[in-house]
Amino acid sequence: MDYELIEKVKEYVLNLLQTKISSNNVYHDVDHTRNVAETAEIIGRASNISDEDLEIVILAAWFHDLGYIEEVEGHEELSAKYAEEFLKKENYPQSKIDKVKSCILATKVPQNPKSLLEEILCDADLSHLGKKTFKHRNDLFREEFEYYFGRQLSEAEWLKKSIEFLNSHKFFTEFARREYDEQKKRNISKLKEELSKISS
Repeated sequence: MDYELIEKVKEYVLNLLQTKISSNNVYHDVDHTRNVAETAEIIGRASNISDEDLEIVILAAWFHDLGYIEEVEGHEELSAKYAEEFLKKENYPQSKIDKVKSCILATKVPQNPKSLLEEILCDADLSHLGKKTFKHRNDLFREEFEYYFGRQLSEAEWLKKSIEFLNSHKFFTEFARREYDEQKKRNISKLKEELSKISS
């Protein structure tokens, strides 16, 4: 695995995110990208993929939300473009660049990964849905969503939206299902409890 290249990419991405991303991106921020890169490596190793494939997943994880420095809509395509431009300058093989781009594009919601590498990144990107930190992350997502949506949602609207999203989502890798599914069910139950309190 080319640790030197990964370090270069990490520096490049973090520098751009820290200097160019909107302060309204309270969810899609440096912490999220860092977390996705770490989680992608954990899931990748647990899925027993080769070092070469793990390198592709980690590179894709670092780049996956970089397009947000320009725009929200279609940020995946922009992220893939940033990845290609950077990796080409590093003489990274085109066949690997194509895989990095495919992983990034697969994170577009609703996720539709076509390979194990794409599944790993998709699961890493939304791993918070099956973690105890879900409530905090979801609150940040709400703040960002409302800003870009241009209006405040009522508590009931947001809870319904969150429940709908969690119900429609599924983890793809064996590791993510084993590690995150139970907590995700608990997170859905908590959201439903909150909604029933408001509705009653």
